[in-house]
Amino acid sequence: MTDYRQQPSPSQYPGGVPGYPGGTPGGYPGGTPGYPSYPGNLEQRLNRIERTLERHTERLNRLNQRLQRVERQLGLPYTGGSF
Repeated sequence: MTDYRQQPSPSQYPGGVPGYPGGTPGGYPGGTPGYPSYPGNLEQRLNRIERTLERHTERLNRLNQRLQRVERQLGLPYTGGSF
């Protein structure tokens, strides 16, 4: 049977993730190189990544709309935005 109760977040463990000697599953003592290991750092990194992803998604959507306008102006068939 699976235990669905919320587990403590890694930020509640200063210095790394329990169960991984040296800090994190990446094998770097105290965390990832270039990122100091202090509580809240993981959440900050995730928030920054989410904001970057949102910005890039919005830009991609704008570029796709622009491409569709140009295709219509040139009388080209719609590409569908698939890559």
